Amino acid sequence: MALKTKNPPPIPEQSPALSEERILRINPEIDRRLDGFMQANTKLTDYYTNLVKQNPDRAIRAFMLTKMFRHEAELRVVSRQAPQAKEWLEQQSPEVKQRVAERLDKISPFYREKAAVRVISQEKAKLDFTPRVGQSMAA
Repeated sequence: MALKTKNPPPIPEQSPALSEERILRINPEIDRRLDGFMQANTKLTDYYTNLVKQNPDRAIRAFMLTKMFRHEAELRVVSRQAPQAKEWLEQQSPEVKQRVAERLDKISPFYREKAAVRVISQEKAKLDFTPRVGQSMAA
């Protein structure tokens, strides 16, 4: 069975802001599921519809509130994982520490703690699956 190669979509040469085309793109499957959810929750749908029409600033805050709660929940998980990740990093060679530091320099300080745990775990996975001298490959 031959594998199909994936052709990634071309990267548009635009500003990092979302293009209008991307904002207006609709996934039919998700749209269908959302329609069903909205029909099942008519009071909530009416609430948000009126909120957007009558008080758009409050609507923005309401939408951002859910994003904030998700972000805070992710940070709680990261705060439990960070000590182990940093301990592992301290035991590594200066090259590994340098690679991690270089990757974290590019990240906003707001997301750096979360990114640190992710980057350290990626480095650990790379090292765990790298063949070492003297190890044989199993068939």
